[in-house]
Amino acid sequence: MNLKFEWSRRSFLAALGTLSGGLLATDRLEAAGIFGKRNKAPARGLDGHAIVPIPSGLGSTGDIYAELGVTPLVNINGTLTVIGGSVMKPEVMELIRRGNEHFVLIDELEIAAGKFIAKLCKSPAGYTGLVTAGAAAAMVVGYAAMMTEDLEPRMRAIPDVSEFPRNEVIIQKSHRYPFDHQIRQTGAKLVEVETREEMIAAINPKTVAIHFTNILSDKGKVSGAETVEIAKAHNIYTFNDASADVPPKERLWEYPAMGFDMVTFSGGKDICGPQASGVLLGKEDLIRYSLMNMSPQEDRIGRCCKVGKETIFGLLKALEIFVNQDYDAILRSYDARAQMITDAVRKFGVTALPREFNPQALGNVTPRYSWQLDPAKLNLTGAEVMQKLADTRPIGIGSMGAGASGMRGRDPNAKAEEHHSERHGRVRDPNSFGFAVWQLKDGEEKMIAARLVEIFAGARKT
Repeated sequence: MNLKFEWSRRSFLAALGTLSGGLLATDRLEAAGIFGKRNKAPARGLDGHAIVPIPSGLGSTGDIYAELGVTPLVNINGTLTVIGGSVMKPEVMELIRRGNEHFVLIDELEIAAGKFIAKLCKSPAGYTGLVTAGAAAAMVVGYAAMMTEDLEPRMRAIPDVSEFPRNEVIIQKSHRYPFDHQIRQTGAKLVEVETREEMIAAINPKTVAIHFTNILSDKGKVSGAETVEIAKAHNIYTFNDASADVPPKERLWEYPAMGFDMVTFSGGKDICGPQASGVLLGKEDLIRYSLMNMSPQEDRIGRCCKVGKETIFGLLKALEIFVNQDYDAILRSYDARAQMITDAVRKFGVTALPREFNPQALGNVTPRYSWQLDPAKLNLTGAEVMQKLADTRPIGIGSMGAGASGMRGRDPNAKAEEHHSERHGRVRDPNSFGFAVWQLKDGEEKMIAARLVEIFAGARKT
């Protein structure tokens, strides 16, 4: 079977190029003078460029992945950073291009963007937003802000916080996770607790904040509301890492409304903004200190957390689309994609299992679709189906090697039995397979269906 992948790069760029031609035209606006005389408004200069064909060099073939010798993927894994997060919508890409039209003072743009975010996300009075280089970067600059405030000597000294009056962060033991490395990156000391009583007892003059890992809310003994209550009673800060916890979109305003001083969300997951973007919502003074601790400022711990003007505009548009979306309609579109696949494989005795979906789940909320194989009709397992999808070329369908944690180094002190390959997916009936369809681009469900038909046709039992 010769698969033709036509969704794609060349057609998308061509369509966007056509669209942008009109957008680049200089506005010919006239303004009425006070005596009725009509004058032309000053022409608006353009520093950017239209989308143009690339006649030679990288990109000239229309397939930049093939030119570099890497395999692009159809995303059935989810919004994993290791495979690029999510795909931005055309409107987001267009604002990224427009963001390149002019130079601008980044700090001024960030402050204006923060106000836009706060209004869009229905933030409480006294809160604003900040576009960061991902949610992990938001943690770095956010915790730096808590410890340095606006004091220049501290901002230059961090991560040497030995002389800072407050440099300890309380965290529930069950809330420890790979991203608390970003807290430790600032030089802050983590203090583990398990119960409410231990949390209160751990607070001392060196305590600056309590960290709350939202995706692990159901693992700890102290809830978010209790965490905020305890912190406020002792005049310390709270930070909620809710990176992957939208949808539902309401969490964008519910968590700040609970009283968390700072909350972060990833911009490159279901918000579908630039992959290297994040949203930090918080009290105005803390957001100001956060901006002072990051690029474009020099000699700052967050200088490496650089956010370009293009990323800021892209994130704002993605967030606007996300907040205004009809999620019920989106769910129906997911169901339609899965149904198309079901219809294609039914003739092989492959049947759809009930959709799995908990709209209030913690992290990466999305439906998951599964199908049951009939071992009497097909000579392969569910795991083999997933592997064959991943092995599809020239474009892989999912990746069996896309572990969420990415590349791992050697541990020379590990016992032999501890060296094992990372387990991907869930433990399931060996005669079933499944995946998510939320990150599919239009038409990719047809590609998956065609590939499954090819796989099952070659695995029929005679």
